[in-house]
Order: sequence, then C-alpha cells, then structure tokens
Amino acid sequence: MKDFPFPLVVPVDGEARASSEIIARGVGHGHRGLMQLIRKHIVSFQELGPLQFETRKGRALPQGGRAMATEYAMLNEHQATLLITFMRNSPKVVSFKIALVKEFFRMRDELGRREQSLWQQMQALIAREVESKVRASFGSHLMLARRRELPALDAERELLERQMQPSLLN
Repeated sequence: MKDFPFPLVVPVDGEARASSEIIARGVGHGHRGLMQLIRKHIVSFQELGPLQFETRKGRALPQGGRAMATEYAMLNEHQATLLITFMRNSPKVVSFKIALVKEFFRMRDELGRREQSLWQQMQALIAREVESKVRASFGSHLMLARRRELPALDAERELLERQMQPSLLN
C-alpha cells in the first residue's frame, strides 16, 4: 500500500497540508467519523495551528439538483500527525501513516527548494542593482541608463518579496 492513486499532501499558501478526506480514504475509515474525531479534540488541534475547514459543493445529480455539500479540514503537518496518532494501528493504518509522513517530508523539501530558489533570485537581483550603481558612477549617460532600468529592478524586487513573504509568515 505504498502507491496511492491520489495526492496525500498538497501545498496551500506555501505550507504542506493534508485533507481530512484523503486521510479517511487512506486509512479506510469514514470521513464523517474522522470529522467527529477532529471536532472532539478541536482544542488540541488548534494548539498546533488554526484549523482550516472548507466546504466543497456536492456533485450534480442525474435527476437534477446537487448532492449535499461536504465539509472537510485541511490539516497542517502537526495536525495531521496528531490525527493519525488517535487511530488504532491496523496494518492499513500503519502503512498509510508511513506514507503520509514521507509525503510531508517530501513536500517540505520541495517547498524549501522553491524558497531557496527565490532567495537565489533575490541575491542575483541585488548583485545586478549593485552593478548598476557602480556603472552609474562612471558617467552621466550611464546614470541615465540606470534611471531607466530602476523601475524594472524595483518591480522585480517587489515580485520576489511578495512570493517570499507568505512562506515567512507561516
């Protein structure tokens, strides 16, 4: 039971998260029971970060109308770990626990590489700005060229800062 036909962990706002629906499916339990377990221990889950509940519309029915909407929780790594510790260790649950932990580590590494890439981009931008300042000090026509390239450098810096900022706040 190592390969799952669905993603166990997804990035949400720069943080790895697992859906309560995916966890229920992976361990072979009903989602309703899992949500009851989360609500029963909601204070414990909130100690590990704010709980993020979402609602998905029901699918369209052939006879018209829609199925009932489904509420699910998007759990961070610590919350998902707490949830799976509440479950009995059947072979299926143990196998899923291992897969989920590995997937959280993989996602954390992937998000870290993305942040490192942003950091490297920021360092390259700073180097270009310094080079531009040095060139501008050599003469007036180079200073004029720097003035023309400043808006593009500022826009690039702002974009990189916006991309880096959400991950720093989590």
